[in-house]
Amino acid sequence: MKDFHCHLLPGLDDGAQTLFDTENMLKRAAESGIDTIAATSHFSSENEVRYDGVWAAVKKIAAKYSIRLLKGMEYDLMDIAECPREKLRSLGDSGYLLIDMNCDYIIHSMVNLFFELKLSGYKIIFAHPERMLSENELKKLLKLLEENAIFIQIDCGSIVGCYGERAKKNAFSILDRGGCHFLWNDAHNDEQFVQDECRVMIKKRYGNGIFELLTEKNPSALLSDSEIQASPARKTFWERLLQKEC
Repeated sequence: MKDFHCHLLPGLDDGAQTLFDTENMLKRAAESGIDTIAATSHFSSENEVRYDGVWAAVKKIAAKYSIRLLKGMEYDLMDIAECPREKLRSLGDSGYLLIDMNCDYIIHSMVNLFFELKLSGYKIIFAHPERMLSENELKKLLKLLEENAIFIQIDCGSIVGCYGERAKKNAFSILDRGGCHFLWNDAHNDEQFVQDECRVMIKKRYGNGIFELLTEKNPSALLSDSEIQASPARKTFWERLLQKEC
């Protein structure tokens, strides 16, 4: 299993604060079956300077738990336009950038930003939009993301209810329409690795294979620059009924 959204580098953001916290997170991740993690600290100019040294220290701890540690950062949609393109940290040295909307309204200028990033050779993964918007605004955002070929990542915690009913409902709405590409934890501490509970809920609602697509196949495709598939839309009630009868 691969998780490319995790805040485990100590002291760089609101995630792990000490190496002790970091090791607890890595231990929990390994116990959950995660073999590859991207250390996606929130971008800031200060973190950019400190990142490589902290990452190198954590890489040694990750090896103790047989976890491959990748580089990456989570960028705020409001700030990334000001970041020099040559300094952007993609996920695992791929062409994919992890971008957080980090606001509860749609920024219409984002379309121009998406176009500029694509011209620079980047592909965009939009982090946990289910947590940001109302149901109606989310529908507008999803349409905009689909039109611009933007990939969507949902937090496992949203599925299991860690962020409230609205985030949970929005997460299932995205999955129901076949709009999700990645399911990652976005863990800030060891208790937020909830993919085991998430797997059970995804399998119950969507059947076999979907959880694996979003946590193993698509992340692997990201690293190999292969095709990434959206989760298939949920079958209607009658389709599910006929499937049971067959």
